[in-house]
Parts: sequence; structure tokens; C-alpha cells
Amino acid sequence: MNIEGNNHSSDKEFGTKSYNNFKAAIYCPVGDLIGITDIELFAKKFEWIEKHINIGKVYLETYRQGVTISNEQIIKLINFFKEKGIETAGGITTDNAQNGEGGFNPLCYTNPDTVQFLKDVVEFTASLFDEIILDDFYFTNCRCSSCIEAKGNRSWKDFRLELMKEISEKIIVGAAKAVNPNVKMIIKYPNWYEHYQETGYNLEEEPKIFDGIYTGTETRNPTYTQQHLPKYLSYFNLRYMENVAPKRNGGGWYDPFECSYNLTSYAEQAYLTLFAKAKEVMMFSLGSLLNPEFSLCVPVNGQIFTDLDSYLGDIGEPIGIATYLPYHSHGEDYLHDYIGMLGIPLEPYPKYPENAKTIFLTKTAAMDKDIVFKVAKSLENGADVIVTSGFLEAATNLGFQNVLANVTITNRKTSINSYAYSNDGGITFGGCEESSKSIEIPQIEFQTNDTWELIAGLGQDNNFPILLKTVYGKGHLYILTIPEDYGDLYNYPRKILYIIRTVFLKNSPVMLDSVSKIGLFLYDNDCFILHSFIPWYDEVCLILKNGYTSVKDLVNKKILKAEIEKGNYVIRLRVSPGINKAFKLIKE
Repeated sequence: MNIEGNNHSSDKEFGTKSYNNFKAAIYCPVGDLIGITDIELFAKKFEWIEKHINIGKVYLETYRQGVTISNEQIIKLINFFKEKGIETAGGITTDNAQNGEGGFNPLCYTNPDTVQFLKDVVEFTASLFDEIILDDFYFTNCRCSSCIEAKGNRSWKDFRLELMKEISEKIIVGAAKAVNPNVKMIIKYPNWYEHYQETGYNLEEEPKIFDGIYTGTETRNPTYTQQHLPKYLSYFNLRYMENVAPKRNGGGWYDPFECSYNLTSYAEQAYLTLFAKAKEVMMFSLGSLLNPEFSLCVPVNGQIFTDLDSYLGDIGEPIGIATYLPYHSHGEDYLHDYIGMLGIPLEPYPKYPENAKTIFLTKTAAMDKDIVFKVAKSLENGADVIVTSGFLEAATNLGFQNVLANVTITNRKTSINSYAYSNDGGITFGGCEESSKSIEIPQIEFQTNDTWELIAGLGQDNNFPILLKTVYGKGHLYILTIPEDYGDLYNYPRKILYIIRTVFLKNSPVMLDSVSKIGLFLYDNDCFILHSFIPWYDEVCLILKNGYTSVKDLVNKKILKAEIEKGNYVIRLRVSPGINKAFKLIKE
């Protein structure tokens, strides 16, 4: 392969384009680039994108699926974009050609010939660019004889985490910087954060090796695809990566695949990526944007970028209920995103948020063997800690009952569609609600008068906890029962959701009273955004707290004043499907 090249691309050499609050970028796969044989014809096609989007950067790929680009072709394209004032960076996708097995076919990193080939690709790319990103195929699922032998008695997780750390240090970053000491190496993490460790994505060590990271914010159709990812993930995953590598997360990356059933579904990836305050939004890919099948994505993106850029500068940094995802952890797959779809904003951390006033923990957090004692300390210091039934189950062997409360999860299930809730802290039930369908939940047992039932599902001469509370130290411990199908959280009645939100958002200046699938995004300067994921118009009640009495619409600048209802300051809004509302809280 030709590894010549000295036409380094750097934003220092030319002006770059950007919006006021972020940069719009396009990833250009090697097949698309090789297919540009007539540069004048391509320039005319590219005008369609430029007409609608202020493109500030392109990532030009040198290798994917066994295909490499020539030195002559890549330099020609670098110069093309450079003349347009568009910044260029390199890209590499570390996968093989399809082998007939289906699924993805990443490289085998125990094969010396393959590793040498990858090193050649990295050196070639580093000779051309001062920044290189790895597409999110930089993992391994290989179980060939060589990998089995190298694994030995280790688990696949432990073997792959160590293997990819070594490859990152020596073959990726080390080789690139030997050729070009100024090169900035970026690792893009995919959207499937619960499963990184099983394929070697080392979220703890790799960000220390690479110069920066990037975030996959793609969300597919959550029902009809293999990736069952609620839309909130486009926000949540980027926020997680921002806390994994503060100030070194380059941006969010999304595509049109498996979400073209509804253009709003595609658009929501862009909205939530920017709600999370991404510094850059990456559209995959050049070929897709120029493909008639996805051509509407171009003006959609352009309008989104223009609309959001008008008020993103007015909102501060994202905030939310602190939640803990230890490195290399998994459990209750993507439950955080289902909770986010209930109008409960979350802020995820890879380290325990010991100073947070409210903390939410799923089964994922129970992979920290000291988690029960960390929870106890937070409670003693006055925090409210909300744990799921999955956390309760996993933490049973960690001392939950001995340290915190004698509450246990059984192996029994029950189906419910009627609910009771308490207005007096759990002494009596004060009202009942019904859901439109039966929901299956695990049965939890608790000790009467030691722990209090705030919400229950009703059975035959029986009831089953949905939300439990007990006092510990200066704080409160809550246990939230999660349905067997996480999506059934959306089917909890509005009144039940209201009580759950009240617990989560005790310290928030604003709270929703609405059905599920209305997103609430909070910021540290008294601003917030609403986004409706439901396909119909509906009314939302904003409950204002902490002395706030009005909100200012950041788009039309109108002031909406709250009315007093049952002692609360309430603003009633009609929300539209897929439409955003951005506000600033006001005290008058």
C-alpha cells in the first residue's frame, strides 16, 4: 500500500465554518470518496448540502472493509474541501470485508499480519491529517483459534479490554504519533454503552491513551430493530461521555438508518445531541446525504441547526439527577433511557456522585462492590437515593438488607393494571388509578412500619410495592419497582408518574405533570427544554418551584405567567409532536 503523503490538513491553515454554538460535520466513508471520479460533478452534488447546511468539517476515511484509498485521491479531496474553507480530518474504520456470517466483522487483533496492516493504515492516515477519528468498529468480537489461545483462562471481557488497550497504545496512537507528533487521535464510542466491555471498548483506560473521544448518539426504531434504544439515549450517552472525558468529547454522531420511518425520529437524534451541548454534530454519511433515499435529511438537518443555534447560546450547562455507571458495568439494559423518557432528566457519571443531593441507581451501579456503603454515606449526609428493583436484587449479596433496609425481591411476578397511592407518607392509600394494559412486575417484600409504600399495584386482596420509602440518616431511600418490560414504564398512569417525578425532582425548580414520553432537559442557568416524543397533541402542566412564577419563551421571547392551583404555580401548555419548547424560569 502507498503510505506516502505530506499534505497535512489542519484548521490552522484555513478558515473554518461553524454555527455560533457548534460545528456541523460530515463523515465520508472511503467507498464514497473513491467513487468521486469527476470532481466537478461531485462539486455540483455537494452544493445540495451546502445550500442547506453550513458545513464546518469533513472526516475523510482512508480504510473500511478491506478497501483503502490512494494517496493521489485523498489529497485531491483534501484540497477540494480546503478550497471551500472546510476543515478536514482523517477517519479509519477497523473492520474486514463481510465473511458471509452476517453481523459485523471487526479485525482480529491477535493476527500479526492484520495488526501490521492496521499499523500501515494508521501511519498512512497520520501522514495526511493532524486529526484522525476511529469509527465505532474499533472493537473485537473475534473468537478464532488465535484469540482463543491468547485469551487463556481469562474471561472474554478481561481479555478483550487488555488486548484493545495494548493495540490502542502501540498500534493506533503510538504508530500515528511516530509519523506525525502533532496528530490528535480520537476514539468514537458507540451508542451501546451497556455492552462496551464485552467487545473490548475500554472506557476507563482508552480515554487516557487517546487525545479525545467522540460519542455515538444514533437511536434506531426502538421496537423494530436489534438495538432497542429509547430516543433519550441520544442525549444520555453524550452526557455520559462528557463526564468520562471532561472537555475532551468532540461531539455526537448520528445517521438515518432504521429511523427513516418518520423524519421526526431522525431529527430527534440531532435535537438531543445538541440539547446535550455537543460541540460538534457529525452526520453519517456523505453517501447517505447525497442518496435520494435520504435526501430530505439534508434540509431537515439544516433547519434544525439554524433553529437550535438561535437559542443554544442562551442555555447553560446540562444538569439532572445524578446516576452512576461504573466503568465496565452493565445491568437493566438502557433503563436510564426509559426513565429519561418519563420527563426525568439524568446526568450520568462513571464515578459515584458522592456530593449529589439526589442519586438514581440501577442494577448497573451494583457492580461496584462498595456501593451499599457509598449509598449509606450519601443518605447519612442528607441525600435522597432512588434505587431500582434490579439494583435491590443485585445488591442483596452486597449487604443491602443488613446495612440499609430489610426489603427483598422475590422470584414471584404479578400482573397489575390498578394502582393505589398514598397522600400521607404511606400510612393509608388516598386514591386509585388504572393503566390501559396489564403490567408484569416483580414482587417485593418489605417490613411493615419500617418501610412505607407510597405507590402499590393492586392484586386480589393484596397489593405489591411500586415505590417504597424509608428514612436513613438525614436522607431518604426509595425503591422503585421496574416492570419486566421496561417500556411498560410508559403505561404507568399520569398520577403515578407524577408521584414518581416528585421523588426524583424534589430539588428541581421545575417538574412535569404529563403522560410519559415528554422529555425535560434542565440547565444550570434556570433554563429548560421540553420535547414531545408522543405522536399526538397533549397538555403538559409545568409545576414551578423555588419561588419561580413565570417562564420566558427563548424563541418568541413571550412571558408565560403561572396560575396558582392547589398551592402550586402551574403553567399549562399544549405540546406538539416532535416540537421543542425552550424556556427560562423567572421570579416576579
